[in-house]
Amino acid sequence: MAHRSPTLPELIDLDFGDFAEDLPLYEQLARRCEGPILELGVGTGRVALRLAQLGYEVWGIDKSAAMLERARSKAAPDIISRLHLEQADMRDFALEQKFGLVFAGFGGFDHLLSPDDQARCLRRVYHHLVPGGLFVCDLRPLLHNSWELGDSVPIFHDWTRELPDESMTVIKTHSVRADAARQCQRQTNIYDCLSADGQIRRIIDEVDLRFTTRYEMEGLMRDAELEFEQVYGDYDLGPYDNTSEYMITIARRPEERS
Repeated sequence: MAHRSPTLPELIDLDFGDFAEDLPLYEQLARRCEGPILELGVGTGRVALRLAQLGYEVWGIDKSAAMLERARSKAAPDIISRLHLEQADMRDFALEQKFGLVFAGFGGFDHLLSPDDQARCLRRVYHHLVPGGLFVCDLRPLLHNSWELGDSVPIFHDWTRELPDESMTVIKTHSVRADAARQCQRQTNIYDCLSADGQIRRIIDEVDLRFTTRYEMEGLMRDAELEFEQVYGDYDLGPYDNTSEYMITIARRPEERS
């Protein structure tokens, strides 16, 4: 009996779908901000769906039509009217809506591979925020990543899990190749899908990421006319230091002067 290979969005959900450490942060921020919410790089909707379930009006953009389709397929009928998903590039998007909160969650901003890409994104963020609106960016710190160079790239085992329907066992491994001069890495994620009859299907997902320092981010926001407010090192808003696994920056569009 032939088995259907899982799609990449399904594997992304198997990988990160249960991650919930950041959800209380976005719920707290949503309570602080008036008006609708926009997520950049919404992916399969892990955060956006949660916020829509809580009654918020949520927009999400992503370059991948497959990711957006996966997000739509998971949305319960009672939240469809509050969830607006559009295929768009975070460097160049134009929505007929202003937002009290815009955020790029779980390292989504790291997919912008040059300062010019980052600046373009932040200019669009400024345009889409209401005066006084917040922009929150969850980044991976530069120092938290390995920058070892060389021809030999080790492969790491991440996990072995079953698909929800138990039709396949999935083994995830990954390798990372660094380009320290550009502050970039290419991460190759390998998903080996094993069916009960012994067939193996391999799905490879290559992801390019650029890691940004705190002061780079402050400068980028200043250039985009966003007021940098604070940087935190975890989802409980603890201090950012050399041991922090996350770098969560918060900025605001200034209030309009009378």
